[in-house]
Amino acid sequence: MKRSLALVLAVSFVSTAAAQSPPKNGPRLAEVRFADGSIVRMNVLQETIEVTTKYGKLTIPTDDIRRIDMGLHLPEGMEKRIDDAVRNLASDAFKQREDASKDLLQIGHWAYPALQKAASSPELEVAKRAQSLLIRIAEKTPPEVLKLRAEDVVQTRDFPVVGKIASPTIKAHCLFGEQLLKLSDVRSLQLRGQRGDTEIAVDSAKFGSSLDQWFDTGIAVDSQLRITITSEGNVDLWPQTPGQYVAQPRGYNTPGKGGAFLAGALVGRIGESGRAFMIGERHEATATEEGRLYLQVIPSPWNNASSGVYRVRIATEHISVSGR
Repeated sequence: MKRSLALVLAVSFVSTAAAQSPPKNGPRLAEVRFADGSIVRMNVLQETIEVTTKYGKLTIPTDDIRRIDMGLHLPEGMEKRIDDAVRNLASDAFKQREDASKDLLQIGHWAYPALQKAASSPELEVAKRAQSLLIRIAEKTPPEVLKLRAEDVVQTRDFPVVGKIASPTIKAHCLFGEQLLKLSDVRSLQLRGQRGDTEIAVDSAKFGSSLDQWFDTGIAVDSQLRITITSEGNVDLWPQTPGQYVAQPRGYNTPGKGGAFLAGALVGRIGESGRAFMIGERHEATATEEGRLYLQVIPSPWNNASSGVYRVRIATEHISVSGR
């Protein structure tokens, strides 16, 4: 795949990828951001992704994944090349040390973590050369590239998994047919439009006692996702005298803190700075914003902690957009 065509053809990928060989649970549309800045929408074909963590290997169903932020993945054969060059920085032969420095400079940011280790070498020659190379590589490399962590972060619908994706590639489909995405070329992969249900409990004591308390559902929302939220339960707005000021998800009959919604109402927002909207017992819409879905129980106006839990079910489904 020629990534120079990515931005021109990205719009076509959605309908094409979804139309051919969709997974059994529906299309796993993903927005893939590459190292060169291009963004391509593709259909992830793999049923699972294996991640090696400090506690062992996990096999994660792709349908449970919301986002992957890639750590540093070296291109094939690059690790040996870097190891050999770093080792040759300590060579007795001046020319071999010089050649190793030139090679590491050419390799660039891929060699940065190895050079950081070499910079603290007890061998003065190795440390000096490594420190010089770090400075020269940093001068020509964007800071965000140098900050790439060693591990991948896989955000599932329930919790993040930190580790290393075992395979060097992910199987996907686009306009050019089936592709093996090299992880060394990818910066992030945002799964779009999953079809599924999520059930959560929103504790008003934690997410309904202050206006800055928001529950992160972990669900990524965009304009291609139809989302239906239903909720039930009771929240006591004044638990000091139980049962006298009990709210349901639509709210109690008095304004809550801030005055924008009734006390005890279940509200949501999309993104960390999104505008709050009413959910109540049921909310169904296609999002007009992009970001993670957050929930909150509106606090009482009496500056006290509430008690009680709203049981919330979130159903998401990808929608087809004409012409895309």
